[in-house]
Amino acid sequence: MSTAKPAPSRLLLIVAAVIALPLFAIVTLIGAVGWGLMTGRVADTKVLAGNKLQPRITQTVSASAGLAPGERILYFYSTAMTPEGDGNLLTDQRVISYVDDGTGAWCSSIAIDDIESVDFIKSDSWLEDSTIVVTSSDGSELTLYASNEGDGDAQFVDAIRRAAKLDGG
Repeated sequence: MSTAKPAPSRLLLIVAAVIALPLFAIVTLIGAVGWGLMTGRVADTKVLAGNKLQPRITQTVSASAGLAPGERILYFYSTAMTPEGDGNLLTDQRVISYVDDGTGAWCSSIAIDDIESVDFIKSDSWLEDSTIVVTSSDGSELTLYASNEGDGDAQFVDAIRRAAKLDGG
């Protein structure tokens, strides 16, 4: 028995398919993520100023964080893929952290006027978020996370300190 070798044109077609399919998948994924970012269905990888948020993200965050009518988002960051799943934000009235992992949801906040201190643990790695610990006058703590991409974490902390009228901000 002899095994027939594929014709050169058929071999070329097989090689092209092996190369093209993964390439097509990568381009499709990049396009889907880009579309998600532009439409607000996917959270950005960096801290964003409130005026840079897509309207859909603003609506989602407002509902998820339970913002009061007229309460404005000043800074926002999400560690989740979508803003529905997680959010860390500063508004003109308070700092807020919320999580909805599908099995349960919680939201916690501290009013700006009640902030006693802000501790900043800056991450040196782009793989790990920086940590911001906000302490209220009654000693309760709220932990926020922020990406160090574009120095957004430091801008977030400075904005909290300025809003709370604390030294160092």
